[in-house]
Amino acid sequence: MKTLLFLLLIFLNFSSFSQNRLTDKTATCIAFWNNKEQKVYKIVHSKERYSLGKLKSKSEVDYEAHVKIIDSTADGFIIEWKYKNFKASKVEDSITGSMNEIMEGLTIKYKTDDVGAFSELLNWEEVRDYAFNSIDKIAREKPIGMAFNNAFTQTKNMFKTKENIEAVLIKEIQLLHTAYGVEFNLKGDVVETELPNVSGGKPFPAKIIIKLNEINLKENYCKVSVNQTIDKGKAGPIILDFIKKMTLADSQKNIMKSKSIERMEISDINEITYAISNGWIVKLFYQRTADILNTKQIEEYKFFEIN
Repeated sequence: MKTLLFLLLIFLNFSSFSQNRLTDKTATCIAFWNNKEQKVYKIVHSKERYSLGKLKSKSEVDYEAHVKIIDSTADGFIIEWKYKNFKASKVEDSITGSMNEIMEGLTIKYKTDDVGAFSELLNWEEVRDYAFNSIDKIAREKPIGMAFNNAFTQTKNMFKTKENIEAVLIKEIQLLHTAYGVEFNLKGDVVETELPNVSGGKPFPAKIIIKLNEINLKENYCKVSVNQTIDKGKAGPIILDFIKKMTLADSQKNIMKSKSIERMEISDINEITYAISNGWIVKLFYQRTADILNTKQIEEYKFFEIN
C-alpha cells in the first residue's frame, strides 16, 4: 500500500509540472516543448489606411512560419523560425511585393526563458546580411526608380542594428510569445502603460487588460487576451498640445480639438488560444487600430496552426 501511494504521489507531482497550471478561474501559459519538436503556422498580415474616412490603401500577404526547437535546457529554449511561401493576394504597390521577397527563406534564431517568453535574438548579423543580399538582388533584377531607392534605403537602415531588428522585424515572433509566463484570470487584471507618440511628443497613457476568456479541458485549450487601449482622459492634453502647435487658423483648431479627442483611438486586440497540455499556440488574432486626427490605420495578424 505504501509503495502504491508513493507511486501515485510521484505521478500527481509529475502531471502538475508536465502541463499548464489551472484552476477553475485561473490559467498560466507555460511552454512544455520537446527538443527538435516542430510547428508550422500560416500567417495572414493585412493593413488598411484611411484618410478623412476614405480608404487610401490596402494590402494583404499570407505566408508560413516554420518553427523548430533546436535546443532545450533548464534555462530555456533556442528556436529556429523560417519564413516560407509568401503570397501577396492584395498588394497595391510593387514596393510592398518586393519587401516580401526579402523575407522569403529568412531564418531567425532566438532564445526564450524557461517558460517560453521571448528573451533575445541570436543571429541578428546573419539576418542583416541575408536582407542586404536580398535587397541587392532585387535591385539588380528589377528596374527601380526613386520610390524603390528610398524604400530600400529605409529597409537597409532597419536591418543595421540588433535593436532595430528586434523592434521592427520580429513582430510575429513577439506576438507568438506574448502569453508565455503570464497568469490569466476570469476577472482580468489592468496594468497601466504608455504607447509611443508617432508625432514625437509625450507618450500616450494607456491600459493593458490581461484576461482569461475560456478554459476547455475536454478540448485541451485555453483562450486568453492581452488587450491594450489608450486612456483618452489622460491623453487628451497631449493631443491638444499637438494641435496648438499646428499652423492652422484658430477656428480650425477648435473644430479639431473637439473631434480629435472624441474620435481618437489607439488600441490593440490580442486574442490567443493555446493547448493546455504543452503550451503550443493553436490560434492567434492581433489587431492594432490607430485613429488620430484625420488618419486611421488598421493592421492585423492572424495565426493558424497547420502542422
